[in-house]
Order: sequence, then C-alpha cells, then structure tokens
Amino acid sequence: MKRLLLTALLSTAAFAAEPGEEVELSSAPVTGLSCAKKAIETGKLDLLSSCPLSEAPKGIVVFDVAEMQYYQLDAKTIRTSALERAFAGGSVDVTGKVKAVDKKTGIATVQVSEYRVTPRPKPGAFKGCL
Repeated sequence: MKRLLLTALLSTAAFAAEPGEEVELSSAPVTGLSCAKKAIETGKLDLLSSCPLSEAPKGIVVFDVAEMQYYQLDAKTIRTSALERAFAGGSVDVTGKVKAVDKKTGIATVQVSEYRVTPRPKPGAFKGCL
C-alpha cells in the first residue's frame, strides 16, 4: 500500500510545474524521457545515467533529482547537441522559466536563460584513481 501511494505521488511530480515558474537546476542529469518516467515509477535513480543513447530521439529531458521532476528544454534556447554531450552520465546546470506545460503529457518546457554542460566522462577516465 505504501509503495502504491509513493508511486502515485512521484508520478504526479512531473506535472507540478506552472508556466512562468522560475527553474534552477544544479548538476541535473540529462536522460531519455522513458528512462526518467521509469526512474520515477521505480525509484531507481541509476536508470538516469544508464539510459541507452537509442532513447535520445524519443525525447531528451533534464531530471531534477531533488524534486523528482523532469523538464524538457526549449530547443530555441539550448542546442540539442549540448544535451547529447551530457546524455546518460553527464549533467547540466540550468536557469530559466517554465514556458509551457503540455496538457497531454504534462511535461514542462523550460525557456533557458543560462546553462553549463558537464559532459559524461570518457570510458577509463577514472582508471588508476584508487
């Protein structure tokens, strides 16, 4: 019963944003829409960094881990190539405002005013650190 209630609460988290609301994300993972939905449903946040690149064409979102919300970023204010550099393992810092909320999907689109991309680390980047 608790799990069902938690799942219901978390699944409505993505629908909480309002147009005009200020959004400030720090070190937010960039992932696929389906992986973000699955992470909310299951509570397994490791799905965000292990999302396969084949999910990118279906939709790229930025996940706010603290609020358990995901946002789509306005393509006019940030390049898709910048998001792809951080996909599945990297992150972005974003400041902006919610431009609109899709009535059908409930996904908020953020008009970005500032951003910084931290690309995913290259394989073997941490080799020899221990």
